[in-house]
Amino acid sequence: MKPIVEKIRLKELKKSFNFFKVEKEYLEPYWHHHPEIELTFIVKGQGTRFVGNSILPYFENDLVLVGSNLPHTWVSVLDAKNEVQKAFVVQFSAEIFNQFPECQQFQNLFNEAKKGLHFIAPKPKLIRLIKKFSKISGPEQISALVQIIYQLYVDSNKNSLSTKIYNKGIDNEKNQNKIEKTTTYILENLNKKLTVNLMAERTNMVSQSFCRWFKNSVGLSFITYLNIARIEHACQLVMTTEMSIQEIAFDCGFESLSHFNRTFKKIKEKSPREFRKVWPHKTLAKTIGK
Repeated sequence: MKPIVEKIRLKELKKSFNFFKVEKEYLEPYWHHHPEIELTFIVKGQGTRFVGNSILPYFENDLVLVGSNLPHTWVSVLDAKNEVQKAFVVQFSAEIFNQFPECQQFQNLFNEAKKGLHFIAPKPKLIRLIKKFSKISGPEQISALVQIIYQLYVDSNKNSLSTKIYNKGIDNEKNQNKIEKTTTYILENLNKKLTVNLMAERTNMVSQSFCRWFKNSVGLSFITYLNIARIEHACQLVMTTEMSIQEIAFDCGFESLSHFNRTFKKIKEKSPREFRKVWPHKTLAKTIGK
């Protein structure tokens, strides 16, 4: 997939914000960034969420505020292709609130969002505001957006996601595109053998330079990033399918079951079998379907 610096062009569209619904069979890797702040609410679906150097699972009612120029993507579980994935997305510039002194407090929220914010248990009122967004007129949407941002601002039950802040300038756009191309390739090929030498060759670097560049750009070493991405994908398969642990290990790109088990336990502090006992796929499926 060609790397994309998404250009929303709100001024050209003469819009204060951009709202759209996503309804797809599968959310494919789309590692990208944009100057606008983005609020993403997963109505239905499950998979792995990548925000900066944070790699975590997502499920129904997942709500995340992504700050300006923070790279991100949501990737569905491959085995959930037969289920439609649904999401609501609002993209806006922090500047639209500058003319309202009463909204200056929102800047604190937007500063926190530079690392991405996950809202752990969104209040029913907030979810209702987001879900009705598509059913109201433009002026009403402006009012609803202010209410939504305020509800996010006062919600203390939230976590920062990325440990790294990404600041994109014109002078490093070429490097940013290179990062996006590299990470997108990794996410699209988690089931394949991905080595430092292979990735170095794809980025026209020697291995040592590639490792240093990747760590400085992403905030994680290549091996750490790859292992976490693979294990999070494995978790989805453990939770949502009846595949054997060995099948999951090979499907996620591990060449041996022992290596998979060691890596899984190191990252999740449980073995795959222990993890499956905590998250039996049948129970999860019923919960998600409610």
